[in-house]
Amino acid sequence: MIGIDFVFRTSALGACYGCAFGSAATDLLPGVTDRSRPHRPDHPPDRSAIAAVCGSEILGLAGYSIVPALLPQFIDTWSLTNTEGGWLAGMVFAGYMIGVLPLVGLTDRVPPRSVYLASSALNVISCFGTAFAENLLLALGFRGLAGIALAGMYMPGLRALTDGVDGARRARGAAIYTSSFTIGTALSFVLGRAGTLWGWQSAFIIAGVLAIMGMVFAWASLPRSQPMTVKKPPPIFAFSAVVRDRDTAVLIFGYAAAIWGSVGLRQWIVVFLAFCASAPDLTPAPEWSMLATGAAINLLGVPAGLLGNELSIRFGLRKVALFVFLASAIVTGLFGLTATLPYVVVIWLALGAGFIVQGNFANLTTGLLAVTTRSHAGATVALYSCVGFGGGFLGTVAFGAALDWSGGASQPLAWVVSFASCGLVCLAASAATAFLSRDIGQPRS
Repeated sequence: MIGIDFVFRTSALGACYGCAFGSAATDLLPGVTDRSRPHRPDHPPDRSAIAAVCGSEILGLAGYSIVPALLPQFIDTWSLTNTEGGWLAGMVFAGYMIGVLPLVGLTDRVPPRSVYLASSALNVISCFGTAFAENLLLALGFRGLAGIALAGMYMPGLRALTDGVDGARRARGAAIYTSSFTIGTALSFVLGRAGTLWGWQSAFIIAGVLAIMGMVFAWASLPRSQPMTVKKPPPIFAFSAVVRDRDTAVLIFGYAAAIWGSVGLRQWIVVFLAFCASAPDLTPAPEWSMLATGAAINLLGVPAGLLGNELSIRFGLRKVALFVFLASAIVTGLFGLTATLPYVVVIWLALGAGFIVQGNFANLTTGLLAVTTRSHAGATVALYSCVGFGGGFLGTVAFGAALDWSGGASQPLAWVVSFASCGLVCLAASAATAFLSRDIGQPRS
C-alpha cells in the first residue's frame, strides 16, 4: 500500500483540468518505462531548469481563461447568443480533444522538447490571432488552435521534464509542473482585468507577449535529448482494450462528468456574477471581484483535489467519489437559486461550491493510474484526457444552450435550469461510480 499511497499523494498535487497525472504519469505516457525510454536527456534538469520550465508553462497559459473571464464583453461586442458564447468558451477544450491523441503519441517518435516548442509557437499565433479576430468564426478557429497548442505543451512538457530522471527527483519535478497548470489558469483569469480596462484585444496581446516569453524560457531550459532506438512505438489508438475494462471505462466517464459538472462555476461564473450584480437595487459591483472569484475557484482545484485524494486513500475511491458527485449534484444543481441572494453571499457560496465540484479531479485520475495495465497505458491516458476535455467542451456549450432555451441570461429561471443541467450530469456520474470495484487502487498486473 505504500506505493499506492505515494501515487495518490504525488498525483494529487496537480489537481486540475490538465489531467493531473503527477509523477506516475511519466510511466503511463506512450513508450515511457523505467527500463526503456525513447529519448534520453543530455543533462537532467536541475532545480533552476525545473523552475524555468514551470514558469514557461504558466506564461504559456496566459490566454487560457481570458474568454471565460471576459465572456460578458464578448457576448455584448459581437451580439452573441449564450450558445455561441458557450462555443467560444469551450473551443479550447475542443482543440485539446482533437490534438491530444496525435501529439502525445508523436513524442514516441520526436523529442518531446520539439513537440513542446512547436506547440508553443502555435500558442503565440492563437493569442495574437484571437486579439485581431473580427468575428466569432475567426475567434473560434484561433481558440481551437489554442487548445491544440495546449495539447502539445502540457503532457509533452511533462515528459520532456521527467524523461531520464528517476526517484524522488522526478516525483517532485512532476508535482511542481502539474501544479503550475492550475496556477497558470488562475492567473489567466486575473489577466482578464486588462480586458476590462482596455478591451479584450489588449488582454490577448499581453497573453501573446507572455507566450513568447514562455517559449523563450522553454527553448533555454527544456532538456535536450538524444533519440534512442526502440523496436516499435506502442500504438496510441488501441482503445478497444481500454474500454473493455469496467473500472477504466467508469473512471473515464467520471472524469468527463466531473469537468462537465464544474463548467457552470469555472466557465460561466463571471457571466453569472454580472447578472447577480445587475439587480437595480444593488450598488454596481466592481468587475475585478468577478475576475478574482473566477481565479480563486480555479486555484481551489489544488486543495480540493488533495483533500479528495486523502479521503480516497482512507475510505476508498468508490465511496468518496460517489459522495463527492452526490454533493456536487446538490451544490451545483441548486446554485442557480443563489441569484436572488446578496452579491457578497453569492461569491462566498460560489467559492464553496467550486471547492466541492473539483473534489473528484485528482482521485479519479490517480484511480486510473492504479487500474491501468502497462500494455495499454499510453492509450488509456490519451483517451482519458481526450474524453475529459470533450466533457468540458460539451458542458460549456450545453450550459449556454440551456440559458437560451430557458429565456436568456437575464432571466433567473434560465440560470436555475443551466446549473441544474450540471447537477444532473454529476448525479449520473454518481450512479456510474457505484459500479467501480471495491478494491480499486490495488495494483494490477
